[in-house]
Amino acid sequence: MRVDFYEMAGRVQDPLEVAAVLVGKAWPETRDIAVVGAAPQLAEFDDRLWKVPSGRFLPHGIGDELAPIRLLESAPASAALLINLDPAGPMPEGRFERVLEIVPPEESARAHLRERWKAWTSAGAELHHHKLK
Repeated sequence: MRVDFYEMAGRVQDPLEVAAVLVGKAWPETRDIAVVGAAPQLAEFDDRLWKVPSGRFLPHGIGDELAPIRLLESAPASAALLINLDPAGPMPEGRFERVLEIVPPEESARAHLRERWKAWTSAGAELHHHKLK
């Protein structure tokens, strides 16, 4: 399994913007996408996906297990692509081909993600780090 950490820095400060771009790049080649976060964050992300990327429809639904792009409060049992918006959330225990961890600019959130990096390493994942500026 491949796990990519997308660290926000510089002018890139909005985790939902980063996630929307990543979903837009993955769809339609990846047709089983799960985005995990807190309910208010998912509601805002739902609105964002109607606007970004401009001119494209991304088939998604909050809590909809049948939607190709599922917006969920907890990780599903499996997904081709899992995007985590909640740095303090529990480690997912399902089967995923690829996981994208969004690293917010706040130092307090990064501490949780450092622990996730260690947990993914222990799980044998292939880890990659991307610094967004």
